Amino acid sequence: MSDPEIDLVTITDRCETALEWARENDYAGWDPYDGLSSSVLPDGNWLFRLCTLHAVRIAPFNVRPIAGIATERNPKGIALFALAYLDLYEVTGEETHLSSATELLDWLLRNTSPASTEPSWGYNFDWQNGREFFLPAYHPSIVVSVFCGRAFLRYYEVTGDDRALEVASGVCRFVRCEIGQERVDGYRVYAYTPYDSFVVVNVNALAAGFFAEVAAHTDDGGLGHRADRLAEFVCDQQVEDGAWYYASPPERSHISHDNFHTGFVVESLDRYMAARQPAEGVERAYERGLDFYREALFEPDGAPRYEHDRPYPQDVHAAAQAVITFARPRAESTAIAERVLAWTLSNLYDSEGYFYRQRGRFLTDRTPYIRWSQGWMCLALASYLRRTAKSWQPAVERR
Repeated sequence: MSDPEIDLVTITDRCETALEWARENDYAGWDPYDGLSSSVLPDGNWLFRLCTLHAVRIAPFNVRPIAGIATERNPKGIALFALAYLDLYEVTGEETHLSSATELLDWLLRNTSPASTEPSWGYNFDWQNGREFFLPAYHPSIVVSVFCGRAFLRYYEVTGDDRALEVASGVCRFVRCEIGQERVDGYRVYAYTPYDSFVVVNVNALAAGFFAEVAAHTDDGGLGHRADRLAEFVCDQQVEDGAWYYASPPERSHISHDNFHTGFVVESLDRYMAARQPAEGVERAYERGLDFYREALFEPDGAPRYEHDRPYPQDVHAAAQAVITFARPRAESTAIAERVLAWTLSNLYDSEGYFYRQRGRFLTDRTPYIRWSQGWMCLALASYLRRTAKSWQPAVERR
């Protein structure tokens, strides 16, 4: 099929409108997994919590207002918005974007997890992850902390503010010293939180990429070596067709080769290679993974498949991660990024300025989610503009 025409004016307008929508809502909102924040539903054992969480998540309409679930800021969502503003600032030079990023990062510093003395963050809601672990609100996880750490590292790269680099280094110390560690196939790898033993492949890929990037700025040889070993572990976990299972061992999760977690791994290996002198095997694993990601997880029109063998639901988080991953120079896949972006703006964007979560075979979830949908798509749009736009003009001046 022919690739769609990408209109940078429209993309710019959607990015600025989506950020304005978030700002008007104080960057606060619901989350697909916030069901345990209900003020009226009772607590219970792990199975009761799991049923409650997913009943709210998959309800055919948004039950959160009647379940007493408030809209709140999500630390990971705040990091995504800050990253989007930093990308826009780098393209435009407009100080308002930098001041918005600074304001959001200041909020993150005032709202670190009370469970650690190092900078770390968790979700703003209780989270029951299957039978693997229960994570109370604001208790830290490696995923939320690494994304917040990325925002501080980008701030340092854009502004040269050493205090931001120190926060990013502190996130690395948190991961290395406080996240649980397990032995898998001779590798010492990370669990999801300080309290569990659940080994997830994309989590370790995120850590490898982040450690490598921080080490490149701090000349921390130990951190760089740790990144090397984690990258080797991720490569060893790759299966014959270039995919990765979600968990190690695979039978610990019902997720097999899903869309956005594969994107996490591919992008993280790209970040790792950009910061380190990678072994040949890492580059080969990246290329095989990128081929699988492109060929197995997207429809010809750019719609993201949920998993390699499951087309629905078509999810906005998967679309956003795809735009971010494919627009990176090493991927040489800008045409696919444009196709995914065109599909997303046609199918999941609301004229009020927010994004729908996903489109199923019969139903579309139109609830605005501040992290899952809005934060990710703002970052995807800004990232695309930073990677591709040769010149920038604020959309407001073109209207």
